[in-house]
Amino acid sequence: AVVDLGCGLDRLVDEVDNGRALIYNLDFPDVLESRRTWAEPHERERELPFSLTDHRWMDEVDAGGGLIAVASGVFYFLESGSVQNLVDAMARRFPGGRLVYDAESPEMVAMSEQAVRDRGIDAVPMPFRAADPCAAHTWSSHVSQVRVNFDLSSYATDPAALPAQVLDGFAQMREGRALYEVIVDFAVAGEPR
Repeated sequence: AVVDLGCGLDRLVDEVDNGRALIYNLDFPDVLESRRTWAEPHERERELPFSLTDHRWMDEVDAGGGLIAVASGVFYFLESGSVQNLVDAMARRFPGGRLVYDAESPEMVAMSEQAVRDRGIDAVPMPFRAADPCAAHTWSSHVSQVRVNFDLSSYATDPAALPAQVLDGFAQMREGRALYEVIVDFAVAGEPR
């Protein structure tokens, strides 16, 4: 199972489909309704009309064949305690699963909020901040491993083909540890941490 946490208009089924996995799109009911007007649901997509903080969505996921959950640009808008509770609940519920999310350093979050305010836009608070990129390891005794990837240029099909300015931006973020991907593995049931 692949769970797109806070899916918005993302279509993971078009990007990571292996022809067998169920893709669960989790978001608020009105967002999922908008998705349906934008694109027909795929036969292996399932909707989870919940808030991330309403853990009942986990009851709807068939993770018998494994689980990977992805949260892109979502955790920023949650309180730190809510993210910690979510990670702990998922680790307990989906042993052997994996969660991947993006995050920014507290300094980068503050800069992002200021950039929005500088444009005269009412800033939406971004309360999630973790000074330690590996903090997820402390959020649950059921987290077995946390890895952090600071080199996001690796997602480009051909990083060498990126414009120099973009490569420089990736290098600055990597060196400043400002924007990164966190990979959280959940312990297999009965396996020591």
